[in-house]
Amino acid sequence: MENIQIKKKIHFVGVGGIGMSAQAMHEHFNGNIVSGSDPYSSDTTKHLESIGVKVFHSHEEKNVENVDEVIVTPAISKTNPEYVKAQELGIPITMRIDHFRRILEPFRGFAVTGTDGKSTTTSMLANSLIDLGADPYVFLGALHNKLEHGNYRHGKSDIAVYELDESQPGYELFRPEFLIITNIREDHVENYQSLEHYYSSFETLIKNSKFVVTFADEKKFKGNVTFGVYSGDFKLVERKQEGFYQTVTIFTPYGERKFFLPVPGYHNALNALAVISLLSSIGYNIDKVLDSFEDFRLPGRRFNVSYDNPSRKITIVDDYAHTADEIEVLLKTSREVYPERKIVLIFQPHRYTRFKREAERFKRILQSADEIYITEIYGAFETKNGVTAKNIVSEIAKAIFVEKIEDLKNIELQDNAVYMFVGAGNIYNISREIVAGLNTASGNRGESSDT
Repeated sequence: MENIQIKKKIHFVGVGGIGMSAQAMHEHFNGNIVSGSDPYSSDTTKHLESIGVKVFHSHEEKNVENVDEVIVTPAISKTNPEYVKAQELGIPITMRIDHFRRILEPFRGFAVTGTDGKSTTTSMLANSLIDLGADPYVFLGALHNKLEHGNYRHGKSDIAVYELDESQPGYELFRPEFLIITNIREDHVENYQSLEHYYSSFETLIKNSKFVVTFADEKKFKGNVTFGVYSGDFKLVERKQEGFYQTVTIFTPYGERKFFLPVPGYHNALNALAVISLLSSIGYNIDKVLDSFEDFRLPGRRFNVSYDNPSRKITIVDDYAHTADEIEVLLKTSREVYPERKIVLIFQPHRYTRFKREAERFKRILQSADEIYITEIYGAFETKNGVTAKNIVSEIAKAIFVEKIEDLKNIELQDNAVYMFVGAGNIYNISREIVAGLNTASGNRGESSDT
């Protein structure tokens, strides 16, 4: 559905962000004049420039002097020169989440929220709808090779598939027609007034949605349709992992079914089940939905094999996992995929509040790796308040604290080992440098499933 109107000049402060860039692309392809600023040059900013978005690589007052609206995120300081200048000139300043809600209003929304698995489940939902001929718009909180623009797809229908981030209040004001809630854990409760406020936000979103799919095993909220392992309208019966792939057997209201899933992990079988539960319940043929998973690939930094040397059996995997639960699932998956290999976890903790709250769980879960390297915490705009990753390293026998993240490049890679670069911060940049060096030294790229 084209939402074309009189051209508007819209400026995004921090345009290289995963959410901001998708919204900027949407405005660009809908005929508006789009600019943005980001001090960091990245694949995303380069792509924005390639399609005609003007990107400034510094925050300066002049960047907003001739625009009609400025889009910002909570991470943008009110002392930012572009923010200050927009206020001085009386230019409307809109929060990213409010802008996102506005551009989605004309669409039939297919939304995914929850603590874990949002990006993967959203990409699965988008992949299936594309294969089923729905031709949706897609807004993804990660990069995916199925989408022409990485984290955005400019469709031709009235359907929009999008990821809803529950980390900050405001997401509950969206009104999707269809909603998947993957699971609910108290990961971002410190951003809410209280635990009651946190849970009530989910209640509000459910009321704002017409058809809701929920995870039955949690017994927190019951949607129109439920999925799970021990209970639910759709249940995971059995899964057989063979290397990177798995065959999944499920119970459904239409009888038992089996499907091929070309990505590993128990958690991904559940993510797929959530999508199957929704699409088959709203009128799509279940067998065609199951077939749509055969060409699915994980989004970037989700068990992404960025380097593989078969002769030495050295593999490098990048993953976005950053909560204790996600890392626990990741390590279990790595044991399934590489049962004979040493698992080396290289972990950059994410957010001081999360690390402080889950320190004991991190200590227990991290120990299941064979070797552990832990960097200092990636703050993600939070203040340190005396919290440091160094505190738990001394309590994990095989853990090594790496104070300067650049020192990770000095790790000597051993044969028969899988190196997992894990975290939601900038640890991926270190992994990329290591992989680039390995490829240069060997004169080839090895095998990679990099998206």
